[in-house]
Amino acid sequence: MKLQAAILLILIGTLSPLGADPAGAMKVDLETVLRLALADNRQIAAAREAVEEANAQLKQSRYLWIPDLSVGVSFEHHDGPLQESSGRIRHVSRSSVGAGAGVNAVAAGTPGTPGLALHTSIADAYYEPLAARQNQQAMEATNQLVRETILLDVVEAYFELVRNSASRAILQQSVKNAAELAKLTSDYASSGEGLESDAERAKVAQLIQQGRLEVASGDVVIASTRLAALLHLPSDVQLVPAETTPAPIRFPAEAQPLDQLVAGALGSRPEVTRGDALSKMAQTRVNQATKGLLFPHLTLGASAGGFGGGVGGGVGNLNGRTDLTASVFWRVEGLGLGRKEMIRERRSQLRQTELQQEALLDAIVAEVKQEHAIVQSRKRQLEITSQAVESARKSFELNRSRIFERQGLPIEVLQAIQSLSDAHLQYVESVAAHNQAQYRLARAAGVWSRGKALDE
Repeated sequence: MKLQAAILLILIGTLSPLGADPAGAMKVDLETVLRLALADNRQIAAAREAVEEANAQLKQSRYLWIPDLSVGVSFEHHDGPLQESSGRIRHVSRSSVGAGAGVNAVAAGTPGTPGLALHTSIADAYYEPLAARQNQQAMEATNQLVRETILLDVVEAYFELVRNSASRAILQQSVKNAAELAKLTSDYASSGEGLESDAERAKVAQLIQQGRLEVASGDVVIASTRLAALLHLPSDVQLVPAETTPAPIRFPAEAQPLDQLVAGALGSRPEVTRGDALSKMAQTRVNQATKGLLFPHLTLGASAGGFGGGVGGGVGNLNGRTDLTASVFWRVEGLGLGRKEMIRERRSQLRQTELQQEALLDAIVAEVKQEHAIVQSRKRQLEITSQAVESARKSFELNRSRIFERQGLPIEVLQAIQSLSDAHLQYVESVAAHNQAQYRLARAAGVWSRGKALDE
């Protein structure tokens, strides 16, 4: 009965590899870590600020048609010679004062600073808002890309923590099982029913399992630290997954034909959206450089207020005054030589953007195909390791029956115990890898970008 009880303890322990949570640990599930990832992430915050900056630039570009407003008071005094239009020189002593919308009105001249003044290039007023809007679209796509990248990193780190925690629990139970078996074989050797070499062999197996457990324990700490860093949690926080063993998940993307996955990725990935927006912006800059000479510059001025003056230092006759000015002209900077090189520069920038976009599309197609192949491989691996666990379980039960029937020695169950433990570890590894591959495929296929939840 002593032998049967020991074997039953080993069997029950091996089939239920549960480890106790460390004191003060923070238990999390996938939904929690994804929420924390979005709550306080500096990269996401920086990407949002880039969108805010682009929005401000877009609004500024739309104000190129808005005139400047100048309101104030001006005083002018002249004492000395002035030349009349006829060429005669006269000695003049005069003063003038102006107040209102527009300042620096002198004699018969219009105010040097109009009350309302508009100085703009019609080409800039047309093209700048267009380019700013395209830049805004690129920044919004970049923001989405940053979010997806962060979330995928968190997903993979979480499943790594689940895998390492489950592996540690399995090895904890393996160490316990090996210790039970080592004691049992030692008792058999002491009573003469077994061999001393069997006892030493069982002891070696125990020590090997203890070494593997130490490695697994370190892997848990590393995985917890990495996930905590991604979530911007304090470094001393120890995260424990709510799942004791990872369960396989499957997304609808797995069952879709490869050509549909590729089409979905090319139509919705934020990288593609960003590249399209940047290409359009580069084309806008080319149009601005090549067609800008066809658009004139516009200058408008409007002033209204009180103006008066007098001889010497006296100021009188203050009355209302209104000045309106308008001019339209074409300007060729540097006789067009600089513009010619500007056109070359912007056409080169456009071509670079187009080449980058072509390379991006090729990379996305390759990524979707690769992730699709990985998912299929992980799926088959999951089936194989599941069968391995079942076969290892049957092997253990058969060996256990032989021991119960006194047809063998306890040492004979050692290999069956190790095989069952290894099969469990391989299964946990394959489930974690399978789940990570599912999320990578969903992200690669553009499922997240189309507004789908991460768990759909």
